[in-house]
Amino acid sequence: MTGSLCFERLSIRGLRNLTALDLEPAPRLNVIVGDNGQGKTSVLEALYLVATTKSFRAERLATVIQAGLEQASVVARISEDGDSREQRTVLGARSRVVRLDGKPPRSLGAYATRTPIVAFCPADLELVSGSASGRRRLLDRVALFVDPPGAEARLRYERALRSRQRVLEERGPTARDLEAFEAVMAEEGARFALARERAATGIAERLTETFARLATRALGVELRYEPGGSTDAGEFRAQLAALREADARRGAATFGPQRDELTLELDGRPARSHASQGQQRLLTLALKLTELDCIREARGAHPVLLLDDVSSELDPERTLAVHDLLRATESQVFVTTTREDLFPRPLARSAERADFRLSNGRLEPPR
Repeated sequence: MTGSLCFERLSIRGLRNLTALDLEPAPRLNVIVGDNGQGKTSVLEALYLVATTKSFRAERLATVIQAGLEQASVVARISEDGDSREQRTVLGARSRVVRLDGKPPRSLGAYATRTPIVAFCPADLELVSGSASGRRRLLDRVALFVDPPGAEARLRYERALRSRQRVLEERGPTARDLEAFEAVMAEEGARFALARERAATGIAERLTETFARLATRALGVELRYEPGGSTDAGEFRAQLAALREADARRGAATFGPQRDELTLELDGRPARSHASQGQQRLLTLALKLTELDCIREARGAHPVLLLDDVSSELDPERTLAVHDLLRATESQVFVTTTREDLFPRPLARSAERADFRLSNGRLEPPR
């Protein structure tokens, strides 16, 4: 049975151009309207930050702190199946502090899975047309829920990876301590690779159906996982030993999950090079909705869905498909737009919908 989950209150302080903003969202659909640059996306970023401790816009969290301030904070009251909790994230120039009901969480991974959330923004179009790194991050977000121990092996693997490469560069392929680092890489890398494989299987099983719900004509979609490493620790270790000289010359490890790839095809042709821009946009949205489905099944709760300016990326016919999705989903949804007419009132009952208008980082009174 899938549980209900929603943000009940949100308090944002000092994040980008949001000096002080307080919201009481509706349980189903929340439409945030405003011109470009008024802070709409920053509200979604705040929701994502307090749920995951990360930003979907910035690699360095310190950059989200408003100029002239020492810190930014987001506090949320979240309801899940009738129980209520508070989540808090405070960012400083060199610090990140998270609290769950006033207490430190067991781990950042445990905190990040308490309130599942999926964000779609224009930059996500790189999922189809961009480099493999974006698709690997998609796998990791899903793996965090479908295989938490395997996902947590990633950090240990990456630490050993960096140490091995440093030894190769400083002391060469015959250095004695390489074996110790490669043993850790093999153990943790194989476990992490298994988590990635499970995530890829879940995405592949659901993507075809999700894409068919959005597409205006029948198109065959296929996703394949091409591992760069191995789920067998013995094979992993043997490959690392055999590739020492090559890795030293290239300055990077050539075997391991950091080389994983997801390939996408439409009607048997690579989507990255042959899909139209509209098809790439639709496929990206389908990937994000598939991410939501995978996390919902693994977590047992409907993830919150953030849609940033999604209608500007779709033609009118596909926008109607998004409307159908909003009517059908049981997730709480936050959507930003410059045109409120794109999200008519019938998309949700009045008691389950809230409309907000932002101007210069502040809420305007309802019209």
